[in-house]
Amino acid sequence: MKKICILGSINMDSSLLLESLPVEGETIFATDKMVGPGGKGFNQAVSAARLGASVQFIGKIGQDENGKQLMATMQQEGILTDHVYTDPDLPTGEALILFAKNGSNMIVVSAGSNMGLTTGEVDLSRENIGSSDVIVAQFEVPIPVIEHAFALAKDAGKITVLNPAPAKEIPAGLLRVTDILIPNESEMHMLTGCNTTSEDEIVQGAHKLIEQGAGCVIVTLGERGSLVCHPEGSIAVPAEKVQAIDTTAAGDSFIGALCTRLQGNHLKSLDNIIEAVKFASKFSSIVVQRKGAFQSIPYAHELTNG
Repeated sequence: MKKICILGSINMDSSLLLESLPVEGETIFATDKMVGPGGKGFNQAVSAARLGASVQFIGKIGQDENGKQLMATMQQEGILTDHVYTDPDLPTGEALILFAKNGSNMIVVSAGSNMGLTTGEVDLSRENIGSSDVIVAQFEVPIPVIEHAFALAKDAGKITVLNPAPAKEIPAGLLRVTDILIPNESEMHMLTGCNTTSEDEIVQGAHKLIEQGAGCVIVTLGERGSLVCHPEGSIAVPAEKVQAIDTTAAGDSFIGALCTRLQGNHLKSLDNIIEAVKFASKFSSIVVQRKGAFQSIPYAHELTNG
């Protein structure tokens, strides 16, 4: 069984369905509303757990009802929460998600307790990191905490996967301990300034990140699929052809699924990473055909049943 450690965010999401996304100054009515668990870390953890991985979580909630509900949901999903800490001062994170009928979305996050996670708490979780195969993090928790955790993971010979979302500059020290970097189009543009409509420019930008220390860069391009940039070369992986209803959690489910297919020796082989990306693409294609965030994440049997 693959062992995955998620260092990440846990939020309570409020999702509003709209005919179309609003423009500045516009007031519009929602046609539907859903409230439930979310956060990039949470969604990635659920994706891996529903595929049969053993998932350990390092994160932080507030001393409030949202925190209690999120803990209960993670435990119901089989996610190990021994190292989900409680912040006495900050509320549990929240997110407001606006999604249109064409599948596009906008997300506003109030980080709350997610940003209260400390390097000391990562040290308390050192055993979790050392016993896992893959360590995953996003930028919804403090970057110094991620860098500290990834350094511990690399010392223990583990695979590190970074999702630089929301987009921020990546410290050189963090890039050097990142095996796989997975930005989307807008994040890739922010990180490198490249024109993401041009595959050649994406490849050039990705190889700059590889030169700075990242082992491999996988750029997710929505309905255009993914572009895998590796020291052995670069290959475009097309997306599954489906009708998207809601793209919330699509990127998170891609990452969670990808991590269940990684092996230590895979990082040296472009072909092996491509196979993992194809699996992740199929998994996330199911997510975009459903409404909601974690509610839309499938189980392993749904892939085998086609």
